[in-house]
Amino acid sequence: MDVNVIVMGAGPAGSTAAREIAAFGHRVLLIDRAEFPRDKACGGGVSIKTAALLPFDLGPVVEHVVTGVILGDPRGSTVTRETGAPMLYMTQRRRLDMFLVDRAIDAGVTFVDGQVVDRLSEETPGTYVVHATDHDGHEARHTAPIVIGADGANGVVGRVVDLAPSAAHGVALEGNLPCPDGIPSWLQGHIAIDVALIPGGYGWVFPKGDHINIGVGGWAHAGPQLREHLAGYAQAYGWSVDALKDVTGHQLPLQQRGAAVTRAGVALLVDAAGMVEPLLGEGMYGAVASACALAPVVHRRLAGNVPDLAEYQRAMERDLWPDLERAGQLADILHAWPGPLVWVARHSESAWWIVAALMSVGRAEPRHSWSASAADAIVPRVASLARSWLRLRAGRR
Repeated sequence: MDVNVIVMGAGPAGSTAAREIAAFGHRVLLIDRAEFPRDKACGGGVSIKTAALLPFDLGPVVEHVVTGVILGDPRGSTVTRETGAPMLYMTQRRRLDMFLVDRAIDAGVTFVDGQVVDRLSEETPGTYVVHATDHDGHEARHTAPIVIGADGANGVVGRVVDLAPSAAHGVALEGNLPCPDGIPSWLQGHIAIDVALIPGGYGWVFPKGDHINIGVGGWAHAGPQLREHLAGYAQAYGWSVDALKDVTGHQLPLQQRGAAVTRAGVALLVDAAGMVEPLLGEGMYGAVASACALAPVVHRRLAGNVPDLAEYQRAMERDLWPDLERAGQLADILHAWPGPLVWVARHSESAWWIVAALMSVGRAEPRHSWSASAADAIVPRVASLARSWLRLRAGRR
């Protein structure tokens, strides 16, 4: 198939990029190795700011609307903080990704699932060839002047063009607790988070339509202990880890600011580019935001107005990396001194609003704006101290 753009990976990043580019009138091919609909390890939370980037309502696939957070350790004490408005939409990736692919198809995108990309090559200068094989062994060959990698942290595209190879990563382990009688009343409209559960990570409880997603995540070296942490966290709420279904582990790529995400006619999105938010491991906003930023650059490249996709790199440096960097700073602080900071957030409404504003998930009311501004100025300095303390503590082990 000869098209203008090939997008590899049909998660939220890939399908959004394909749809946005097709809206400019270009011929777009969207490929995924899995047969859709398919399950995907993910908490399945879509923030309000992420939903606002999409030109359609996610209502058909939203299973729970979150307006508050339960903070703390159920084995000790917790406190519930409300935002007074929706802050997070809970969905399942199986449903969300299919919904987003359907919107891409509506925009004119050609979607091919069940094709595994074997290799990517540049046949002639400016023309890329994607070689793929379907599940029946049939080979396919697709060509385009632009290739977009939304195929994950270990994707083909990034490896072939030597982009974003040095992303650090976190690890997570999650499972689903069936709730045939419905979500417990105490969890209705809420999620639960314990940011002091694991060094460098946290535990979460996310309600869905007919089940609860329970997970734990942390730095890469926490991997061997994740199953033990998951069992303990589930037990703290009175659930047996043996009751969890579809227990799955996955990596969370965390790239450093300034890492290359494009070269010539190739660009990387979200996981493939290490654009996961380092505080809560949330990648949905990075997926949609990076796709929306890339699409107009691709259009200008195809129109001959720019020589390459370098504008996309600059857009990431200007608009997305600062948010990820800010989240990373808050993560460093929480990981260095989780106890005192969680105590303050639990006992101070103002502190809760500051944290919510920094995470960009809360509704920052005007009376709290000065606190958020002060936090923006103070957090980088405190984060620097936190990193020094973490290095010192690690050296003592």
